[in-house]
Amino acid sequence: MKKYKLKYILIICVICFCKMSYAQTYPKQALSNQDSMQIKKYTENYEIYLAKSDLRNASDFLNQIATIYWNKNYFEKSTEYFLLSLKLNEKLGNENGMAGINSNLGIIYSDLGQYQKSVDHLEKAVIIRRTEKNTVVGRENLFNSLLNLASSLRQLQKYDEAIKYLEEALGYAKEINNIEKMAVFYLQLAEVHESAGHEALSKSYAEKYVTFYKQMQDEKVNKSQIAMENEMLRSSQIELEKKLKEMELAEKTVELEKKDLQVNAYHSKADSLSSNLSKAQLATKYLEEQAHREEAEKQRNRIVFASILSILSIIVFIIYYAFHQKKKANVALEQKNNEILRQQKEIIEQRDILDITNRDLDKKNNQIMESINYAKLIQTAMLQRETALDTYIPESFILLKPKNVVSGDFYWYTNKNNKLIIATIDCTGHGVPGALMSMIGANILNQIVSIENITEPHLILEELHKGVNIALNQKHTGNDDGMDASVLVIDKKKKLISFSGAKNPIIIIKDDILEEIEGDEISIGGTQRSKDEIFTKKDIKMAGDVYLYSFSDGYQDQFGGIKNRKFMQNQMRNLFFEIHKKDMKEQKEILNDKIESWKNESKAKQTDDILIVGMHLQF
Repeated sequence: MKKYKLKYILIICVICFCKMSYAQTYPKQALSNQDSMQIKKYTENYEIYLAKSDLRNASDFLNQIATIYWNKNYFEKSTEYFLLSLKLNEKLGNENGMAGINSNLGIIYSDLGQYQKSVDHLEKAVIIRRTEKNTVVGRENLFNSLLNLASSLRQLQKYDEAIKYLEEALGYAKEINNIEKMAVFYLQLAEVHESAGHEALSKSYAEKYVTFYKQMQDEKVNKSQIAMENEMLRSSQIELEKKLKEMELAEKTVELEKKDLQVNAYHSKADSLSSNLSKAQLATKYLEEQAHREEAEKQRNRIVFASILSILSIIVFIIYYAFHQKKKANVALEQKNNEILRQQKEIIEQRDILDITNRDLDKKNNQIMESINYAKLIQTAMLQRETALDTYIPESFILLKPKNVVSGDFYWYTNKNNKLIIATIDCTGHGVPGALMSMIGANILNQIVSIENITEPHLILEELHKGVNIALNQKHTGNDDGMDASVLVIDKKKKLISFSGAKNPIIIIKDDILEEIEGDEISIGGTQRSKDEIFTKKDIKMAGDVYLYSFSDGYQDQFGGIKNRKFMQNQMRNLFFEIHKKDMKEQKEILNDKIESWKNESKAKQTDDILIVGMHLQF
């Protein structure tokens, strides 16, 4: 029983250690010149779009300002802009936008210690996130919102509500058999039950978290007890041998001293008695003294023998006690071994069944993977090679990181009428569905530019929209799949860059000034677009060195970092600015290493396909 209590105390110690991790402070960081410039620019853009009653774009710029302040730990300023943006999204009825902003506000208020406000916003986020739980990204957002909500409720000592939301999250994790999430929620449930004083339930959830270590810990305890008893025995033996040697040495020293005294005494007595006693008397006296010495020697031997016998009795008792304890431990260990053998038998039976199932699954999985890998070969063959862009722009790179084997993000470029046309496309979905969309998109682009000779970026997007509608028969099927895209037309002779975007922006850095050029807030494909919505073209005159980046949203939306949050577009822009003067191949390595380390900090999986095209142009 004592072992069991000790083990439970150790589990609670682990939970208490986790509780300490909540106590964090976030010192404000100075705003850089770049941050101040961006805040000023976004404020101007917000006022322009608000004057036009374009609430969607106005709210986006408020979010950008809030994010800059958030990244620098200006929490009060960040909440001020997020709340303004929330009001605009409520007017629009944009539920996805409201969920994201409420989730951000919930986290910020939690960091500020204002837990009731945190709960109010996170509850609103959870209500909306539940409708998105059947998608990978939506489910991840729901997990995070539920976990943050439970954390704030726990700080308010509303343990029953916190437990309800954690059990809901655990249920979703069980539905998809996500072991990592299940472990996280078991530990959180143990922590909340422990705070609520539910000792039995806290113990139950904690044991689920550490169940596979229990047997190993029991065996370690038994081994350590036996080792301790053996060590006690060895220590006693060493101490006994030491005392025996000291006793033996002391006896020899005393014996020598006695003999010296006896000899001296004998000579002294002999000299004094020689004049008074006859030789017969002297001999008689000597014999008496010799008899006394022999009797004293026998008495000393009896004392030494009794001491040795006592010490041997102690040794025998220690050996017997150790043997008895070891025998008890062996009996307990044998019982545990029998239980282990029984469990092993059950596990072997289940393993055999599982092996058969796994072989079938492996076979099917191999067939699927062969098909997907072949699809990758087809997709790669249809798209241009990454290195071929060097032919047109020597200082350039393409970073493409599919979430799965094949990608829904793709790039496309060609040289037509002395103009370089580059498209960066983000298709609906990823994996095989996204790859099919990418192949449809690449074929349509070839038709538009190479055959129909259309080289204006806004007209290319218009024709791509029509082509997707026709290819997917969207008018009759109601299918809403599509693409977000940016199209660049670079005319070096005219020193002109023409840009059109379907939701996707581009970033241009010139003379150490970073400028983000927004695309239009309409997508390619689908049937929801109104007739008066058209793609616009933006012409940008260029001179000198120009650094240009086009990208999908996969990089900025990647979860990771210590807090398992999105990388965010602001952090991506700052990274572009920091590295833009480096060699393009080195930039690609830095961007790849940065996003990998970002994922690894919280052991997050890749959220979406990632695509970045970077170019250094000289006009």
